[in-house]
Amino acid sequence: MVSYRAVYAFLWLLTVIAYSLPWATVDGRSCVGWNLTVPFSIAYLMGLLLGLVVLVAGFRPVTMTIIAGVLTLLGVAGAFLGLGAAAVLAGLAGGKANPEAGMGLAPVVSMVYTVLGAYVGRKLVVRRAR
Repeated sequence: MVSYRAVYAFLWLLTVIAYSLPWATVDGRSCVGWNLTVPFSIAYLMGLLLGLVVLVAGFRPVTMTIIAGVLTLLGVAGAFLGLGAAAVLAGLAGGKANPEAGMGLAPVVSMVYTVLGAYVGRKLVVRRAR
């Protein structure tokens, strides 16, 4: 039987992988989530760190996972805004800005992490109480 901690770790790792994939290409230069939009990438990073706290310490898993998921979704929304601004600026300068696979995968993974991670976090609390 797979433990709930392993399932949570898998969900958290998927979120990290989605953030590490290329999110956009600006004038032939590939940008991953870590370097796309700084203020919003900080929100995504804070969400990842909160998820890591849940994974390691098991501190308030449901609440912390929901907060972490909202922060990652905020980071993704900021990346969409940043890509739009980059596309406008690149268009004015004669360049190109295109979304990549990570930009489409990150919101889906963040939503799955928020919902399924909270469910698994609840199971972690129930299992620890036994």
